[in-house]
Amino acid sequence: MKVLWLLLFLSFLTLSLGGCADLSYLSKLAWHQGLILHGSIPIEEVMGDEQKNGEIIKKIQFIQEVKRYGEERLGLKRSGSFTKFYELKTPPLYIITASRKDRLSPYDWHFPIVGKVTYKSFFTIEEATKETKALEAKGFDTYIQSVAAYSTLGWLKDPIFSLMLRWEESVLANIILHEMAHATLYFKGETDLNEQLATFVGNRGSIEFLRERYGPGSKELREALEGQEDDLLFANWIDWAYRQLSALYETSISREEKLVRRVEIFRLIKEKFKEVKAQFRTDCYKDFDKKELNNAVVIAHRRYLHCLDRFEVLYDYLGRDMKRFLRFLKEVKSNKNPSNYLDSWMKERGLILNQKRD
Repeated sequence: MKVLWLLLFLSFLTLSLGGCADLSYLSKLAWHQGLILHGSIPIEEVMGDEQKNGEIIKKIQFIQEVKRYGEERLGLKRSGSFTKFYELKTPPLYIITASRKDRLSPYDWHFPIVGKVTYKSFFTIEEATKETKALEAKGFDTYIQSVAAYSTLGWLKDPIFSLMLRWEESVLANIILHEMAHATLYFKGETDLNEQLATFVGNRGSIEFLRERYGPGSKELREALEGQEDDLLFANWIDWAYRQLSALYETSISREEKLVRRVEIFRLIKEKFKEVKAQFRTDCYKDFDKKELNNAVVIAHRRYLHCLDRFEVLYDYLGRDMKRFLRFLKEVKSNKNPSNYLDSWMKERGLILNQKRD
């Protein structure tokens, strides 16, 4: 019944909105999501299964603690998410990013409810690869990322995926709060703003939770703090890389010449990364230098990390109160261009960003 309902719901939205999204694509999403809903089991069943590994049960209990903390202490939306469990062996979702080769210009997709989005999601690597090949044939750079968790923005009860339980507690707390942030506050058509806000809430919220749960000198808190520091370090590097490429693409030379010269720019960017890599405290970005760089790779990673300091400064200004912080951003949401409005609002109050921009 849930599968049928979701198929009909998405089909109706597509047709009623003039076919702004591909019905076949949405139907596939609905089918796979329906399978997940149908195959998910209550966490009580998992925790009562004597055959289950004790570490699994411990992690599920930990997730419930994080969820309660997010709802009660941080002001994140209460929901039925993370109350069911779904077993899988491969990532539940793959997302693709595409960009023009001669410009840092993300390819946009348009969907019902969520509006413009600068990535597209697939439940199988085969479907994601097929899409990237079609885009590459049209001359776009592409990039595929796998994710072990995602949010349906509060429309459905997102389960705990088994792969999530492999993470250390500092990472697990971060991701749970990240996805809860998406379900709490979503800016239609503002992909970057949504991801950057969720990244900030995940980082800051997990630090506060772990400090309270384990204490200021704990290993778990140290790992969370180091993870945030690495995010900011990587953000500085990805912004620097973005500026190097932008400078090239904004010149008046031909498209063909830009494509030739960008090869050297990418080489320099990777050399710069070697310097940054030596400063990382965690393993989060340890394999990034193995990726083949293109515009889509840069855009995809900058999407989550650009301007994180903007939220840190705002958070400080609002008394380091996450509930107040989220209430304020819900007010910002009512503006036509919330990201620009937020920047102007902060500038008017002389709020200076902390993050280095070298």
